[in-house]
Amino acid sequence: MLTPFRSLPRLLPLLCAPLLLLLLQAAPATAQVLSSGPLTADPGRAQYAPSATLQAQYRTAALSLPFFDDFTTPLEGNPSSKNWLPSGGAFVSNRLALLPPTRGAATLDGLRANGQVYGASSFNGPIDSLTSQPINLGNLGTSDQVYLSFAWQAGNIAAVPGSNRPGNPVRLELFVKTNTGTWESKWFYNAVSRRTGFSQVVIDLNQTKYLHGDFQFRFVASGNPGSNSDTFSVDYVLLDRSRSRGLTDTTFTDVATGAGLVGSSPSGGLRSPLRRFTAMPVWQYNAASPPSSELNPRLGVNVSNLSGTASPLSVDVTGTVRDLTAGTTIGSWLQTSTLVPGNARQSPITGSAASQPLPVSATPKRLRYTLALNSRETIPRTLANDTIFRDVELNNYYAYDDGTAENTTFLLPYPNGPQLAIAYRFDVNQPDFVRGLRLVPVFTPDDTGSRQVTISVWGDKNGLPDDANILRSKTYVIPAAYPAGWKYFQIDFDQPVPVSGTFHVGFSQPSTGRTLPYGLDLNSTVPPRHLFARSNTGQWDSIRYQAQYGAPLMRPVMTNNVATATTPAAEAAAFALYPNPAHGAVRVAGPAFARAAVLDAVGRVVWQQPAAEAGQSLLALPSLPPGVYLVRLALADGRTVAQRLLLE
Repeated sequence: MLTPFRSLPRLLPLLCAPLLLLLLQAAPATAQVLSSGPLTADPGRAQYAPSATLQAQYRTAALSLPFFDDFTTPLEGNPSSKNWLPSGGAFVSNRLALLPPTRGAATLDGLRANGQVYGASSFNGPIDSLTSQPINLGNLGTSDQVYLSFAWQAGNIAAVPGSNRPGNPVRLELFVKTNTGTWESKWFYNAVSRRTGFSQVVIDLNQTKYLHGDFQFRFVASGNPGSNSDTFSVDYVLLDRSRSRGLTDTTFTDVATGAGLVGSSPSGGLRSPLRRFTAMPVWQYNAASPPSSELNPRLGVNVSNLSGTASPLSVDVTGTVRDLTAGTTIGSWLQTSTLVPGNARQSPITGSAASQPLPVSATPKRLRYTLALNSRETIPRTLANDTIFRDVELNNYYAYDDGTAENTTFLLPYPNGPQLAIAYRFDVNQPDFVRGLRLVPVFTPDDTGSRQVTISVWGDKNGLPDDANILRSKTYVIPAAYPAGWKYFQIDFDQPVPVSGTFHVGFSQPSTGRTLPYGLDLNSTVPPRHLFARSNTGQWDSIRYQAQYGAPLMRPVMTNNVATATTPAAEAAAFALYPNPAHGAVRVAGPAFARAAVLDAVGRVVWQQPAAEAGQSLLALPSLPPGVYLVRLALADGRTVAQRLLLE
């Protein structure tokens, strides 16, 4: 039986709106149309890829009922091995599925667990799969009312699946294992080149051949193995006995946090706690008047009422903010009671992040904004989906994106005329210097060559980048692969670039005869007339994604008015770390320094030397996940040096 979640058909015009073209607005006929496309690789997934040892694991004891997973955990990564075999390529996140019933969904697309495509075949076939751990149904009979239900969606925020055709399948299929060990097809959906809302399927398992001690079920997606354009998502999976409503068992007493926000992106979690950005330099935040004016007055998320009745449900809502760097709770930004409308309707719950001012200090901060529901539910399995959080950094860079790419954007290669370019506008609260720009190139399987880009800082002319006032440019050759542990390339100017008021920063590239994709976040919104493209006629104009969603992953790094360049390689070579690789504490050998900090692979400060230990050579690092880090040493004159550190 297939039943739609009743609120979603009303939203299908939004879901089916084209999200794949970046259009120049109000541009002349000669202006460049900036395009986007599906990911051909997602290097961010590689950190979650299960090892061969983990993939080989298989439960020795079958699970007992009930079996439930609404993919609220993990926050991102592989489906929990408690419920699912650690193989198959399905990816759990809250940023791909459109308006899922609860936060988080398992997406099956054309990318393997390591973020790479399955192959370059021109013929469609099986791509991702999701297989349950063994479940013991052997002590049940055909009168025990055993049913399996799940919600599914075709397409996601990034892509519309193609159409299923004989010999070229684009479909999602459910298989169940019988008592003879045979995998039997029990349900399927053939894609028809459109997105769908989430719908629920209930499967009758009250036959002897299914009621055995080694029962399993498996979702299999088929589509294009060379791209992630054919996508499906699965959510809210429940297998249990005594489901007395049988095939009409399509609703649950559950009020849950979802994804996105009505009037904003239909995917992603909480909106950014910042009003203009998703991250900003801590000193620029402090310079706002007042600083809390930089906080989002409409911070929140959609919630779902899955009870299936017209009656609203009363919930208490608490929003808190915690300083993860200092390990302290700052206070509450939301405290209210509300009625969530019935009939599985997606409803927004919002509050003002500015209602809880942040302490003003020069210390970089990583803040966690949490929203929690108290719906007085009595079933433990539904409690996890009542809480959602969003982290935000006040550090040394600006961002409009959330750090993840769901799509790609690229500049078309023209053989002549000015180089195509893309740029962001920034309005600083106090004069500053631009140190460099972080870019996230996406490498295709056949992208074996390096790429040349030119980063630039432009002055402003009537709200547009001013090519007659290019403050600084630098050309850089990006190699054809990320070094181990890297998630972006940071290109630094030879000298930091002074800026004040309004400036623009971005990149351009010469014609190479090939398109070179860069990461594009579809869950963030750039303020109007803050994203621009330059056509091959040399004309700048503002651009946006249809439905207002989309932010290229470009992040300018600032210096807080430090005008000198970073130290040359010879001076950096005067320092060394040992042991390296390390398991805990690390010692710095070399000249005196003022203070040390440790940055993770995406440039986030994960540890800073306490003031009482500033300059000490022994760095008493906390327990950090294994990986590649940078130890940044601040010198007495304000310059910095960095050394790479491998933690095992």
